[in-house]
Amino acid sequence: MVTIKLFGLTRETGGRDKLIVKAGTVRGAMEQAAAMGVDPKLFRRALLFVNNRQLRGAGRFAFRLQDGDELALLSPVGGG
Repeated sequence: MVTIKLFGLTRETGGRDKLIVKAGTVRGAMEQAAAMGVDPKLFRRALLFVNNRQLRGAGRFAFRLQDGDELALLSPVGGG
């Protein structure tokens, strides 16, 4: 099982602070979260971290998750 933690705007928009899903890929976790009512757009816009390591680039959704991993979604920061 993988814990998905939502922070900042992703938490507010997602309506919860964490989810538990089956291990697989980040894309699979996104699909499972969507089935639980979390908007998949949150994943596409968020900064993604697995076990405190940032995932970057287009391949980040294919990253393989293992049992016990923590996938964190953080809102990108903007300001002016």
